[in-house]
Amino acid sequence: MKYLTTTAIALSLFATAGCAQAQTTSTADRAQIEAVIKDYLMKNPEIVREALEELDRKVEAAMMASVRKSIEEDDRDVKIGPANAKVTIVEFFDYNCGYCKRSTDWVNATIKKHPNDVRVIFKELPILDGRTKTSRNAAKAALAAHKQGKYLEMHTALMNASGLTPDRINAVAKDAGVNVKKLEKDMKDPVLDEMLEDTLILANRIPALSGTPFFIINDMMIAGADTDRLQASLEAALES
Repeated sequence: MKYLTTTAIALSLFATAGCAQAQTTSTADRAQIEAVIKDYLMKNPEIVREALEELDRKVEAAMMASVRKSIEEDDRDVKIGPANAKVTIVEFFDYNCGYCKRSTDWVNATIKKHPNDVRVIFKELPILDGRTKTSRNAAKAALAAHKQGKYLEMHTALMNASGLTPDRINAVAKDAGVNVKKLEKDMKDPVLDEMLEDTLILANRIPALSGTPFFIINDMMIAGADTDRLQASLEAALES
């Protein structure tokens, strides 16, 4: 949509100016009107940009409406904070993603600072597994730790670790106070693989999601670990 020509936009504007009038307009008059509109838009190109930005916002809003239930109401997801919180933060992440690691402190600080006003939904998205061969296993370890009530501890520990081989994950789990034997058993639950596949499918339905981390703060989508922008968006949502 961002590649519409000025002429195409002019035609669109003309078409919406009034169907009845358009039907009675001669070809010559139509060409004259199109020329006037094109000339105006060429002299005021910012109008085109503003219109396209507004169109993008409407498209994103419609897209979000179609997937919001899957994003926010999956009972399998780990959620921290009250269901009626004023602000919902959704994070899609991979434990081998360096930018995800950079945003972890911000997420944890937000949970601690706003226990009643903010709800965080964690979406395990091991999109780097094809290269690392460890992202999916790490995600399953975090989800398995959740069964012991140790998700946030394990999540944070994995984000602060590297070289996430099975032995390394077990060591991280032990340091985080997780029962390693139970963890290994729970990681074999096929429900975890099904959950990760569903999240990958969901991510593909969100056009703006092209990598991790990816945040949704109420209706605002933010790609990357720009914590200043994340904080500003959070504060705006809390004040709205």
